[in-house]
Amino acid sequence: MKIPITNIYYLLCYAWRHMEESDVVSVSDLGQMGRVHDLLGHVLAEGTFQLVRRGLDRGYIEVREDLAGIRGKLEIGEIAKRALRARGRAACLFEELSYDVPHNQILRSTLRVLLRLPDLDRRVRREVRSAFQKLEGISIVRVDRQLFRRVQLDRNRSRYRFLLAICELVHDSFLVDERTGDVRFRDLRDDYERMAALFEDFVQEFYRRETDYRVNEGGRRIHWMDADGITDRDRSLIPWMQADVLLEREGRRIILDAKFYGKALAERWGGERLHSGNLYQLLAYLRNRQATMPDGPKHEGMLLYPVVDRPIDADIRLEGFRIRARGIDLSQDWRRIREDMLAFVEA
Repeated sequence: MKIPITNIYYLLCYAWRHMEESDVVSVSDLGQMGRVHDLLGHVLAEGTFQLVRRGLDRGYIEVREDLAGIRGKLEIGEIAKRALRARGRAACLFEELSYDVPHNQILRSTLRVLLRLPDLDRRVRREVRSAFQKLEGISIVRVDRQLFRRVQLDRNRSRYRFLLAICELVHDSFLVDERTGDVRFRDLRDDYERMAALFEDFVQEFYRRETDYRVNEGGRRIHWMDADGITDRDRSLIPWMQADVLLEREGRRIILDAKFYGKALAERWGGERLHSGNLYQLLAYLRNRQATMPDGPKHEGMLLYPVVDRPIDADIRLEGFRIRARGIDLSQDWRRIREDMLAFVEA
């Protein structure tokens, strides 16, 4: 199953809690694109155009300069070391309001990285180059995780946060051949671990936003029953149980595990069956959470898979627990995805 670019965009918007920013681009603009780096380039360029129209963010940066007068703080050591006084100059350290702040530097530097991709769509390349030029005067920097962590944005800078998340994904996916210097982009859809994390985050945030369920209220950790009589040392050896998504509302409690597998059913003994490990794990979650949190409705379990070859729709009872396995087709129209996701937790 190849997930369409439009749906990748929606998955990212939900997973990053930025559905309000899903209007950064028109969804109709995405239909012709088949590659993730074209999508990211288009979104980043359009987002940059919008930031420029509204006014780029500014911040105070430290400036060191030799001046004829005095401004800010005098650097006495520098004045003596370089004999500036004899030349009628003073080494000054002061703050200046500037557009050349880390979040704008990340944007411009990421646009430049995208321009290095040889197979970037022609139309997208023009957009990215234009956005890059609109940020003239902002420094090109080496982008790493520490630089992202240095960025401090308030709640009014939500569009910046969304675009910086795009930038981080670009840099995480950008590969350079150390021998030849050639560059390429690793498609998000071909990275199993990243897609699994994205799918889990999407499911969690979709139900948080689109339903009246309380999602992961009080945390996702599930405590072991009958584990009170052991020493602290032995307790430290017991692995944690942590569900992907806990859904709770009046009359229902659902433990949901999101499983991003290439094939949801395993071939065993001449037939296809649910992965035993998934079922055992979910059953352990149900047993222990019901035992440690008995007040309230009986817990239900759900295994949610992306549909690959054929739909999955199973409804079974084990040890008194209702357990369902469902498949969501991520290649269908987004409206159908939304309808199916809502139906799974209403049935």
